[in-house]
Amino acid sequence: MMKKSLIDTLQITPLRFSLLVLVMGVLLVSCSAKQLKKDESVFLFPTSANKTAKGWEFTIHNWVFEKEEKSLSRLVAQKSLKEVFESMGEVTDNSENVAVLQRRFMWFLVDNKRNKEIQTTLDEQLIKLNRTAANGHAKTLASLNKTVQDGKWLSFRVKDSFQRKFQGEVQFIPPQGLSVISDIDDTIKVSQVLDKKKLLINTFIKPYRVTKGFPEYYKKLATQGAYFHYVSASPWQIYPSLKPFLERNYPKGTVALRNFRIKDSSLLNFLKPSTDYKIKQIQNIIQRYPKHHFILIGDSGEHDPEVYAKIYQQFPDNIQSIQIRTVKDSDLSEKRFKEVFKNVPQNRWKLLP
Repeated sequence: MMKKSLIDTLQITPLRFSLLVLVMGVLLVSCSAKQLKKDESVFLFPTSANKTAKGWEFTIHNWVFEKEEKSLSRLVAQKSLKEVFESMGEVTDNSENVAVLQRRFMWFLVDNKRNKEIQTTLDEQLIKLNRTAANGHAKTLASLNKTVQDGKWLSFRVKDSFQRKFQGEVQFIPPQGLSVISDIDDTIKVSQVLDKKKLLINTFIKPYRVTKGFPEYYKKLATQGAYFHYVSASPWQIYPSLKPFLERNYPKGTVALRNFRIKDSSLLNFLKPSTDYKIKQIQNIIQRYPKHHFILIGDSGEHDPEVYAKIYQQFPDNIQSIQIRTVKDSDLSEKRFKEVFKNVPQNRWKLLP
């Protein structure tokens, strides 16, 4: 008796079988790990390590992308955005603002690279990072079994076959201490979130400006031994422009921003209120450092008071203080704060000018 062929067994025509093989081949190629190409770059975001029974544990977050500066889609998007700001009277063909706009908006137009598998080195230890997702991002849980001075920052590096080096940093935060969890927009940086036109201008055109008195205040907290975690609902594409601003004006710390990609569900998630996102990020920080005392600093512009009040209810023994910067044209009514902080002792929260 003759053996049946695979085609007969599957009961499909030779043409369909050939198409099936072709599709499977394409899928295998697209899903296979890929190395960095010469025109691709990597961002490694600042992170922090916490102590466990086995040593130090931390998450490495990387972003792989290609700038594609001359792509047609990018040029069209830049032209459209320029026209929007021209209608606001913020840019002209001869304006310096055009260069600023292009430089800041370019990060929203990069080609994110999926399935990129790279390695990084920390203190001579090789760490294989997880493959990047469709948005070019990947997070990898890593560990270091070594004695490291409390509060110290160590660099980890990615070196590719083209002899380029991409560097990130991790801070080793001890089990006990004081930590500051800070919002960014309208807390430490003037953004004017409540006015969407001014928000766009402050984000993409104007020089980033500090909120009055906050650099000095944060530096004072740093001299008291505080560790810093900056948590914002802004997208990760803002980070390359935000990074030098933070380095010039504020203590070094970790940064948590939101995923944003037009092509997938992250766009819909981004359009939702940021309260759930911020609560989740803050919960994660406190759970990693359960013996720390925390100062939560935000502003009255949107939902920071409501977010921090919920965090206090979950971690009352950890929250040393909630501090809210008052923002013009926001709801500063006694009724709002009385309701929001009804379950927070009066000596645990205050408004900042």
